[in-house]
Amino acid sequence: MTRRVSTRALVAHHLRSRAGGSGIVAALVLVLSLLATAAPIALGIVGDAALRARLDGLPAATRDVVSQNPGGFPQLPDAGAPGSETPYSTEEVWGPFEAALEGIRADADAPLPRILEPARAVTTSSDNQVLESPRTREVTLAFDPDYEDEIEIVEGRMPEAAASRLPAPPPEPGDETTPVLQSRIEVVLSTDTADELEWGIGEIRTVGLPVRPVELVLVGLFEPVDADSAYWQHVPSVLTPKVFDDGNGPRKLTGTAFAHPASLVAEGLVGAYATVVWYATDADAISRDDAEQTVAAFTRLTSVSHTIASSSGGPGILSLRFDADITGEIELALAQEASTAAVMAMLVAGPIGVAVAVLVLGCRLILEGRRPSLRLLSARGASTGQLRGLLAVEGAIAGAVPAVLGAVVAALVGTLVFGGSLTLAGFVPALLLALAPIAILVVLAPSAAERQARADLGTRGSRLRLIAEGVIAGLAAVALVLLFIRGYSDGVDLLIAATPLLLALVACLVTLRVYPLPLRAVLGRARASAGADAFLGAARALREPSIGLTPVLALVVGVSVAVSSGILLSALQSGVTDTARAQVGADVRITGGTFTRDQLDQLGGVDGVAAVTGISGADPTTIDIDGVKRATSVFVVDAADLSAVQGDGPGMLPPGVSLEPGGGRMPIVVAGATADLIGDTDKIDVGGVDAEVVGVTRGPVPVGVRENWVALDSSYAADVLGRDPSDRTVLVRLDDGVALADVQDDLAAVLGDAVTFATPDGIAAGIESGPAVQGVRWALLAATAVAALLSALAIVMTLALASAARARVLALLRTLGAPRRAATSLALWEIGPPAIAAVVAGTLFGLLVPLVVLAAVDLRPFTGSSVAPAYQVDPGILLLTLGGFLALAVLLTAIALFVSRRIRAAGALRTVEEG
Repeated sequence: MTRRVSTRALVAHHLRSRAGGSGIVAALVLVLSLLATAAPIALGIVGDAALRARLDGLPAATRDVVSQNPGGFPQLPDAGAPGSETPYSTEEVWGPFEAALEGIRADADAPLPRILEPARAVTTSSDNQVLESPRTREVTLAFDPDYEDEIEIVEGRMPEAAASRLPAPPPEPGDETTPVLQSRIEVVLSTDTADELEWGIGEIRTVGLPVRPVELVLVGLFEPVDADSAYWQHVPSVLTPKVFDDGNGPRKLTGTAFAHPASLVAEGLVGAYATVVWYATDADAISRDDAEQTVAAFTRLTSVSHTIASSSGGPGILSLRFDADITGEIELALAQEASTAAVMAMLVAGPIGVAVAVLVLGCRLILEGRRPSLRLLSARGASTGQLRGLLAVEGAIAGAVPAVLGAVVAALVGTLVFGGSLTLAGFVPALLLALAPIAILVVLAPSAAERQARADLGTRGSRLRLIAEGVIAGLAAVALVLLFIRGYSDGVDLLIAATPLLLALVACLVTLRVYPLPLRAVLGRARASAGADAFLGAARALREPSIGLTPVLALVVGVSVAVSSGILLSALQSGVTDTARAQVGADVRITGGTFTRDQLDQLGGVDGVAAVTGISGADPTTIDIDGVKRATSVFVVDAADLSAVQGDGPGMLPPGVSLEPGGGRMPIVVAGATADLIGDTDKIDVGGVDAEVVGVTRGPVPVGVRENWVALDSSYAADVLGRDPSDRTVLVRLDDGVALADVQDDLAAVLGDAVTFATPDGIAAGIESGPAVQGVRWALLAATAVAALLSALAIVMTLALASAARARVLALLRTLGAPRRAATSLALWEIGPPAIAAVVAGTLFGLLVPLVVLAAVDLRPFTGSSVAPAYQVDPGILLLTLGGFLALAVLLTAIALFVSRRIRAAGALRTVEEG
């Protein structure tokens, strides 16, 4: 008696048997889904890390929103009549001003009220010469309504508010020059400042005009609550006095003293007033998700003046205008993320096309394994719809299940372990991967049930192939032209992403057209030889259609990705190195003080130092361009010393340019922005001196980030500026084999411990260790590895699909006495010629792709330069990427071939006889 088997049981048995092809497709979909879902998460993590790295490293003066108001102070209440000794309170003097500042913060666009802390404000009165020692002592008075939170009195007491006006003393008979005391102000100093100024508690120092003096009474000494607080960056030279010594006069000390904030109303101070207002920025509250909104809010806050008082209230600050340098850092981080996305879109577009082709090959493997049963079902009356439904179920198992699994694993690991985030759009690639095997199998279902025809006959090109090749070539040409005409668009650009894939298809088609030519020559020579391997292998390589578009496309794209990655990594490495060298402009750059000629001479005598030069600070002046006056900044250098220190590397001077006087007009080197202002005119003068542009420096320079500047030799300094300014930057060239560590202690002994040293290697290491550069580097290497994996899979699947025809040929050869190595020879002939051709074409194509990338994608955010990195080929890096690709592809191919033999031995990928 025969037991009846249900349809469900038959379908289950059908799906369980010969599942090798489904297993390969499922593994491929799982890996691709995992990568496709993880890619946007990783990009977001890198973007967050790059933003955090930039913001966390900012000094307070750059991170915070600041308003500098030279000559300004808060609008003050009436000082009252002479003899009004009752002092004002802090609230009466500062209350309206602070309320207006809080209103500005509260009314700012979101998310600024959450990011910005309540405002701080400090008014200073500087240049108050101490009348007892006017050439060597100055006092700056600081008025801060919240200063008590920053200091701790260690001796004495806090100051009390000064009287608004002191009673006027009766004039001396017949003496009109009797000094009239204007105010008596109590102050506190830091312990270090008091020691330097030799000022003890209870002692009085006099400032102001000799006939209208102001007495300063020291009532206390303090230490900072937190010496590392960002507050002291906004209020410098308080904890220690400022020392000015340019070698041309006596050493001058300037100490900053805190007075009671209500003492701001005291009269008689003749120093220059200035008020700094800042909102401390909570950089941790700025995330990648709201970074663009934050930039827009900062831009709106800083683009207008904010009214804080009316003119009817008397003298004082009526409006404030803020600067937010942090905006540029956020924009740079966003630009890095956009450039990373653009680079990856261009490099990933090719592998995506290969992945689609490999999925089609995998589905063909499933169909070849199911062909006998599908033909039997069709012969026994199964409809096309039933066959498609059966294959759709297998497609869901091989596609949907691993796609969902890969997406879920990537999302969970990315969000829970690495703290990333993923939007619904991030699951779209996984959804497409889930549906792809179902769609492919459903479309190909009718052909699987049909009788298979001889595929190696009639291989002449068809008109349809010519049309398809023409369309692809035309699209690639149009995309390339549009790319260079339209230019770059921020972020992921479909045109930029599609162009390399279209060019890869063109390279693939050219390869398929060209590689048969040498094969025909080999076939002709093999006809006359005694051996059969070369003749049979060349003939089958020419006639076997399974070696077609997919494996060649995989190898062309894979090799091109490896080569392109190596060149892009070389360009980034070279760009970072050049940027670091240009920022230093020598072997060592020293900043953080004012340097005298005597100090430079002492540095020149240090063992290991070959040459030394100094660069002045930025002095404002006017450049006259054909009668139009423009503001600019002047840097004074010693031309001969600067050329000797800089050498042939990048820096302040362009290569081969010298500022040494030549007897004619004053030679100057200008920044790129200044050169753009000058244009083609020759009628230039700087500070009233006729000048000639002998060089233009674009990109980083040792004096910091400036767009508009002029450099000139010190012999012209007196004519242009009226003096030879002090040096603020020192450049040092070391002897061969000498490192900074060998001479740093000796240099610091001359210049002091407060100076900062920088070297090209140190700056380059800092740039390269940044998340953005590291992210691009790992992304390029990962793209190379994925391309190698897909190339190996394409080759193995192609060999598996051609196994039936190869088996018949081998069976015939063995009956004729062919050795066992004939199987290996035939397999190598199947993949060898197109693989060699694809490697050659991929290498040539890979050398061209970076030209498109460098022209279309802005890589300057990665190098920190205003000059884009140039095309560069580093043999070591190229050997790493290309050699790594080939080694990985060969290894994976060997492993997959071994596994495929095991699978065929188990019958999972058994082929059938062609008709």
